Amino acid sequence: MGQTGKIKTGIRRKVALIICLSIIICGIIGISIGYIFGTRLLLETIGTYNKCLAETLAAFVADGIGEEVEDIQSYATRPLWIDIVKSANLKYPEMVPASRDLYFADMDRKWASADNDSLLPKEYTGNRISLSMKDILKLRNNIVELFITDKFGGLVAASGKTTDFYQADEEWWQRSYDEGKGAVFVGGVEFDRSSGYWSITIAAPIRDESGGVIGICKNVISLTRLFKPLESINIGKTGHPVLLDREGRILFHHASSAIYDKAFEDGVVLPVSSGKDQFSIKSHVHPGKGLVITTFAQITSTYLTDNGITWTVFIEQDKAEIMAPLYRLTILLVVIMAVLLIIMFPLGSSLGRIFSAPIHALHIATERVIEGDWDTKIEVKTGDEIEQFANTFQLMIKDIKSKRQELVVANAALQDISKNLETKVNDRTKELRDAQEATLNILEDITDVKNKLEEALKIRFMFTSTVSHELRTPLAAIKESLSIVLDGIAGGISDQQKEFLDMAKRNVDRLARLINDILDFHKLESGKMSLTMVLNDINKTVEEVASAMNPLIKSKGLSISMELAGNLPEIMFDKDKIVQVLTNIIDNAVKFTERGEITIRTKQGDNFIQVSVQDTGRGIKQENMSRLFMQFEQLQESGERKVGGTGLGMAISKEIISKHKGKIWAESEAGIGTTFNFILPVGERRR
Repeated sequence: MGQTGKIKTGIRRKVALIICLSIIICGIIGISIGYIFGTRLLLETIGTYNKCLAETLAAFVADGIGEEVEDIQSYATRPLWIDIVKSANLKYPEMVPASRDLYFADMDRKWASADNDSLLPKEYTGNRISLSMKDILKLRNNIVELFITDKFGGLVAASGKTTDFYQADEEWWQRSYDEGKGAVFVGGVEFDRSSGYWSITIAAPIRDESGGVIGICKNVISLTRLFKPLESINIGKTGHPVLLDREGRILFHHASSAIYDKAFEDGVVLPVSSGKDQFSIKSHVHPGKGLVITTFAQITSTYLTDNGITWTVFIEQDKAEIMAPLYRLTILLVVIMAVLLIIMFPLGSSLGRIFSAPIHALHIATERVIEGDWDTKIEVKTGDEIEQFANTFQLMIKDIKSKRQELVVANAALQDISKNLETKVNDRTKELRDAQEATLNILEDITDVKNKLEEALKIRFMFTSTVSHELRTPLAAIKESLSIVLDGIAGGISDQQKEFLDMAKRNVDRLARLINDILDFHKLESGKMSLTMVLNDINKTVEEVASAMNPLIKSKGLSISMELAGNLPEIMFDKDKIVQVLTNIIDNAVKFTERGEITIRTKQGDNFIQVSVQDTGRGIKQENMSRLFMQFEQLQESGERKVGGTGLGMAISKEIISKHKGKIWAESEAGIGTTFNFILPVGERRR
């Protein structure tokens, strides 16, 4: 009974464990999927918002640069400023270029040694135009320096003492003057020694009434003051804008000490700015720790682009701040799952008890049956598969009880049968012994028949060989005699006699070919035909056969053409046997072709050379193709004129090609023609 209790408790634990594991697995999958998709959705939402903000700030900076350019262009058109520049230019026409250079060098030396209160600087910083410039600096606190030069680069008026008097050797002046054509110049970020600020330079040409450039107006803009409005932009607790140039240097950061530090290595800013997503995850630009979500927008300003300047606005926000709501939600879901587990474990135990009770009843009934109580009643009323199983088990017990009684009766009958079994076995053994002796007699008879058959085949072969050799000797004499008479050696003959002699010679030749075919076939069939394998040129062999067969082909009114592949390698084959194959194929083509031509082709394949003979004859029907290479077969329709031959030519050709480890086949279409193909290996080739 202790074992029964243990089984019951085990089922309860398993059911409870399955329920808890199901909750854990579903919870983990659900939380994981929610976290992954939630993270992506949250990042895309924040990224899209920050992208729009970055684009807005980029437009704000572009507008700021545009306003500064418009301001300096308006200064350059003030009449008083134009007049003072014209007056300054009047002193130079009397100077030759060398004198001007000496003058500017001398003025630079004096300017560098003079202090702010000396007469020389005050001449340029204390005139009426200079005073108006100082008023502009008071109104526009982002401007830190403003001055104008003449068309040769000499200082005309300034808001304060500049570093140098002569400005024409500066890049900004040369690009703004543009060889007298004039252009707006916007410079990159640099530290201005005159003002002591990180700044950008904006310069514009001063023109007279005719549009000619008479001077340059320079405006130095403080980066700190220009981008001051960006400091008010905050996104959450950690989000802020950062402005970088093409090289990755910081132009603006909420931490002012970071101005013009390197945020990225060279060449990194453009790849970062060309990502497919609205955002990227990386370390803080400067300063800071941990990861941030970064979005970006490039400032599109023609003034910056025309001067080769690329600025990019980045919006940074700590990833931890963005992901905090999702983290809290994930923790809440984990807590909910833990509470569900605490609730479901006792519930699962109760469900396990419901499942285990009927199974326990079945176990008790099984133990009673084992003890011999075949009349045990099983009381299970669950209304489900377990009750159905209990009913089936009850029927099984009844059936086993019935079969047990039948088995007792059958055992008694088996004992009676076993008494007679030995006698029957002895009888069957004697019958098998007699059958074995009869089988041995039959095998002896079969062996005798086999020996007689082999002897008959040997006699047939010897007879065929003897008859063929005996026939060849008189045929050779007849053929030679006919040739002597036809050649006129034995005396003159009439045309009619020559005609009959030609007919006799053709029939003698035909008979000789028939005898040769029979001899060759028997040699192949008995395995006594040997091959003389040497290196040969297949193209030359084809040409020799075609030349020998040409009179026969022309006598039929046909033509022959050859398409032989160049640079074919020499291969190993028995030349006489391959000549015999080609002769058989071409002879067949001539026999069954009434008009047209015969074409012979060669080509090289993958480790083999293929030879093809194509005719324009009547072709072969598909139902006859299987008989093509059979012995003593001639494929002729009933009622057609009989074409001479033994029917062994194609069978012999197949055996020859097979002994060369090659392959022969035919392609034909009735009424169009037939092509016979065979291949010979270049090297060793698996068949």
